[in-house]
Amino acid sequence: MNLKLKNKNILLISPEPWNHIFVSKHHYATHLAARGNKVFFLNPPSNQEQVEKTDIENVFSIQYFGLIKGLRLFPKFFQKYFISQKFKQLQKLCKVKFDLVWSFDNSVFFDFSALPNEVYCISQIVDWNQNFQFSRASETADLCLASSNYILEKQKKYNLKSYKVGHGFNKIQNELTNIEVLGSNKVKCGYAGNLDIQYIDWNLVEKLLDNFPNVDFHFAGQWNSKNKFSNIFKKPNFYFYGRLPADSLPSFYKKMDLLALIYQYRKYPQQLANPHKMMEYLASGKMILATWTEEYFDLSSDNFIKMNKNTADFISTFKDVVHNLEYWNNDAMIKSRIDFANQNSYSKQIDKIEKYIKSHS
Repeated sequence: MNLKLKNKNILLISPEPWNHIFVSKHHYATHLAARGNKVFFLNPPSNQEQVEKTDIENVFSIQYFGLIKGLRLFPKFFQKYFISQKFKQLQKLCKVKFDLVWSFDNSVFFDFSALPNEVYCISQIVDWNQNFQFSRASETADLCLASSNYILEKQKKYNLKSYKVGHGFNKIQNELTNIEVLGSNKVKCGYAGNLDIQYIDWNLVEKLLDNFPNVDFHFAGQWNSKNKFSNIFKKPNFYFYGRLPADSLPSFYKKMDLLALIYQYRKYPQQLANPHKMMEYLASGKMILATWTEEYFDLSSDNFIKMNKNTADFISTFKDVVHNLEYWNNDAMIKSRIDFANQNSYSKQIDKIEKYIKSHS
């Protein structure tokens, strides 16, 4: 394959649909399209087959019926046959020949050896729960990419052409600044994300609310299960904003003094080794206090962030940070955090991946 990721027809396989809140797959599609590639974003299987233009130039959303159920149980010969046939159908549907298959989903098209030799294949695993046909997808890909060391070490068992690229940072071009922050306390601690996920340590959140009545805690995000947390809603220093638009989040972060990642690290260590939102937090420049987050140990050593493995230490560190915010949010530290996020922009990530492709060509 030509080494540059430009002017290619790319089939990007995603476990989340195009109309999902934008995550890494959507951002890669958008940034690849900005380089002149035509990106065909393959949604999870549905009950129709069609190609639709999206609001992003050169990005097309593809609906398809999927592969036959239980394909993983078939003999390899039949697996490869059905994968090959479905690939041909998709090329016909999209009226192109794909130069590159970039898959974030190892539950479908998991044997890349079924595809034409001239098609370059990347298996990128961002989410720990993408653990379906992991070995087949890894060993038959031309290149494997991982978001964390946990995933990377697993990929390397099957393919030495494996690299960690971590999470990318998507800079919002037109930030909205109309977020009105509630509360009267001087110090404000923020969290934004899906509040329904099982990883959040709500017991620790409640302890923070009780231990720091002089700090206002601001939570934003989808939260369908909030009725289960009546105790937290009763706290006078707790504020809930609902789900904020993506272009409002930078403003929300910047109006905080401190950003928190409060997860059940011991219960879910591998899933929480590298949370998606860390890059967004870093891009705000504000101090970050987290439960243990393995992939960012070096940043903790550099005092960009602070993290702890148990509740008592977290509360003690929180107290220290709150009392010394001028130090933790000084201009030099703010700049260093922002610079780190910018070095991991999606554009920079794609540049890195181009180099990996070149090194094996």
